[in-house]
Amino acid sequence: MMLNLADRLLRLWRIGVLGALLPLLLSGCVIQPPATGASLPRSVGLHQVSLKSLPGWETASVETGLATFLRSCAVIQVLPEDQTLGGRGLAASLGGKAGQWRPVCAAARAVPPGNARAARAFFEAHFTVYAVSGVTRITGYFEPLYPGSEIRLPGYTVPIYGKPRNIVRADLGAFKPSLGKQEVVGRLRYGVLVPYYSRAQINEGAIIRDASVVAWLRNPVDAYMAQLQGSARLRLPDGTLIDIGFDGTNGRAYTPIGKLMVQKRYLPADDVSIDSIAAWLRTHPEEAAGLMDANKNYVFMKRISGVPTGFGAPGALGVPLTPTASVAVDPAAIPLGAPVFVSTRKADTLAVAQDIDVSAHGSSGAQIFCGVGRDARRLAAATHADGHMFVFLPRSTPTVVTAEGAS
Repeated sequence: MMLNLADRLLRLWRIGVLGALLPLLLSGCVIQPPATGASLPRSVGLHQVSLKSLPGWETASVETGLATFLRSCAVIQVLPEDQTLGGRGLAASLGGKAGQWRPVCAAARAVPPGNARAARAFFEAHFTVYAVSGVTRITGYFEPLYPGSEIRLPGYTVPIYGKPRNIVRADLGAFKPSLGKQEVVGRLRYGVLVPYYSRAQINEGAIIRDASVVAWLRNPVDAYMAQLQGSARLRLPDGTLIDIGFDGTNGRAYTPIGKLMVQKRYLPADDVSIDSIAAWLRTHPEEAAGLMDANKNYVFMKRISGVPTGFGAPGALGVPLTPTASVAVDPAAIPLGAPVFVSTRKADTLAVAQDIDVSAHGSSGAQIFCGVGRDARRLAAATHADGHMFVFLPRSTPTVVTAEGAS
């Protein structure tokens, strides 16, 4: 299973996305898989700062940050030494390969659980902290909870499809090196590669014979929102909870329907959020179908098992997301698995880069995972502020730090 994860990370890194999720630009709390073929953004400037100079560092919940970091270590430690995790320039040279994290992960496992002083001393001894240049727009995202069924039942008639058997991915750089990491997704039609079916065509039944249905939902708006988020938790008719998550797209360009709704004057420009979009779609079903189909990008999903209670479905790193302690970043700036301190006027948080915000360019944006369900939705909507990011990269030689209670 871990070999499959390593292969997935390597393949997706070559196309510059690491299988991740693209935020809906106008909502600030909805994420969506990117269209293929996009080039990686440039790396950003990093400059070293004192860890103790970080605003709020002395009061931050470092124990939660350490526990979240350890979950990343569990994945990173079984990846090949030279497995790319992200970053460019300084970030890549100090923390861009899985092997560079092995020593610090081993040290993290030796920290007594629940010991705040020991956790703080660990970060101070084993990491060098770098400020990420520029102001960062910090927003939130969450995993929605919807009613669903594993089989088609009365009232559960909207399918969520798994990855089709007839979908084809082509690495354009393999045919023409100048095209670099660009990739196209399509299907073969009489021996010719053509674009894959659009959202409208899929909803009309174009892939019934080529894809299995992962789950059935009650409402097409729920299905659309689940795809935008890239994952969802479903409550089955008997009360059982299951998780579904991202398993690729049809390769079509993503269109943010929030922007279309503003253009059509369905929503005011200052009131575009996941709640306002979903509410309008549910109360205008005739217009809703056309709006959703205007976004030709379709997200395929798969069943995810073993998600611990209280966590979200795995992000791009393959680690279950920790509410308020997992962050989606631009991997050209910050390697996956790296601790990241996020500072805004509202809060200072020690999180870990476990997911990808591919709408962000360098330090332009990052998203804090807010959890699962209705309360998480409200927290995500409220998480919207300018701030700064600081990335923790492993020291080649740990410093000696003493702290009462750290032994």
